[in-house]
Amino acid sequence: MKSDNERIEEFLKGIVLPEYKSDGHARQLRAQILSGLQAKRAGSGTALWWKTAVLLLGLLGAGAVATEIIIQVHHWCFEGRAKDGTYFFSTRLENVGTNYAPLEMTGISVEGGLAAAGIEQQRKDLEEVDALRQRNARELFRVTDTEVKGNPPFRCFLYKYVLADGRPWITSEGGRESASPAQMESDRQQVAGLRQRGQREILKVSEVEFGGQRARSLICRYVLSDGRAVTRSETDPELPGPVPLTDKQQAELAWLAVLEKGEFLGSAQVQMLGRTVTLQRYSFKLSDGTVVTRSEAQLRDLSATQWQELHQLSAANKGETLGTYEEDVMGKPFKFTRVKYVLSDGTEVIQSSGKPGSER
Repeated sequence: MKSDNERIEEFLKGIVLPEYKSDGHARQLRAQILSGLQAKRAGSGTALWWKTAVLLLGLLGAGAVATEIIIQVHHWCFEGRAKDGTYFFSTRLENVGTNYAPLEMTGISVEGGLAAAGIEQQRKDLEEVDALRQRNARELFRVTDTEVKGNPPFRCFLYKYVLADGRPWITSEGGRESASPAQMESDRQQVAGLRQRGQREILKVSEVEFGGQRARSLICRYVLSDGRAVTRSETDPELPGPVPLTDKQQAELAWLAVLEKGEFLGSAQVQMLGRTVTLQRYSFKLSDGTVVTRSEAQLRDLSATQWQELHQLSAANKGETLGTYEEDVMGKPFKFTRVKYVLSDGTEVIQSSGKPGSER
């Protein structure tokens, strides 16, 4: 019987990523995806939110390959609880081992916490929702665009699912409006061209240090020709690594970072990417005793604290309405309302929330 790593290596041999050629080793590719898992956490705006990390595909824009891989059976696992109270669950293929990154991850915030029975119910609900999503048995009832500091907006889709017992399930899911192979291939080509010309916005920097070596990953935003902004996780060619960690160690480090299980070592200002960046440094101890240093810097998007403040302002209707407009989303008319919020540190955020309906 083949080991987990052998299965993964066979899978990697069939993956071709022509848009990004600086990676020389499959482990670097895994590291990019693992670093990307945490990046989407700050961009979610509801109690239930999704962090999609389709293995070796989604975060690197290899949409054309993704259409050839159909995954129908998911099993959700409870991974742990972060310091902010968020419960994390992940999916894995039932016929594959566990020494690799999850295919998809979600965080759920519940007031008052969950007992063991509550955690198990959430896990079962996630599996049911996953099956409903594959059948597209859902209703898009809200679309939200968020502009931070005048940067191009990023969009989230709020879907409603109805479970078998009649309970509604609301999720906030990022992604493209059209998942057709032609659209994804067009996106991939555009991103490759923009990257080559240096037309990108770096949102986040992550560095891993171990064994005297460092590797750096970037979360970048690209604005496509139709105005949509897409996010990609990439290895920084200035510091590509790889660090001498095994696949299992890389996966464990990613989970510890997501669950905020590191020891804060302080901040450090460094010169990189032609600018001064302030890194927050953390030390993580793996289950085998290995100690790894991981540093990160949020360059553009809101921090977790700022997102929390924004949610509070929105819930209290403490924003300035700037007007309304209409836009067709997925072939249906939506009416959007633009509202400006000013955070306590002076940061301006404009959110445009659209609901189905039209005055036309």
